[in-house]
Amino acid sequence: MSLIHIFKNRCPDCKKGHIFINRNLFSFLQLTDMNQKCPNCNYNFFPENGFYWGAMFVSYGLASLEGLMVIFACVSFGNEIFDYANLLIIIAFMIILFPLNFRLSRLIWLYIFGNKIKK
Repeated sequence: MSLIHIFKNRCPDCKKGHIFINRNLFSFLQLTDMNQKCPNCNYNFFPENGFYWGAMFVSYGLASLEGLMVIFACVSFGNEIFDYANLLIIIAFMIILFPLNFRLSRLIWLYIFGNKIKK
């Protein structure tokens, strides 16, 4: 699994085709639109129904890690660890980083478990 190919939105099989149709991360109209198959090697990005349900757990892990990083940054700037301002800052970061978490969790899930299912 190559992190460079994950961040570049590339196919886990050929590393050339794009998984998401729109490459713009903050295009909210086409945020979830994915290719059914790789345009380059015909790799199936939807191997079975409900395949991406597990990506929710990856997204939860990413959001938790980001929340911890934000709380440590807030504490290092002088806020107390249990402060309502920290909660509002974390919520704002979660909303801003939602498109990144959505795509990244699906890409990580596909890279981990996509090769285990036959094409």
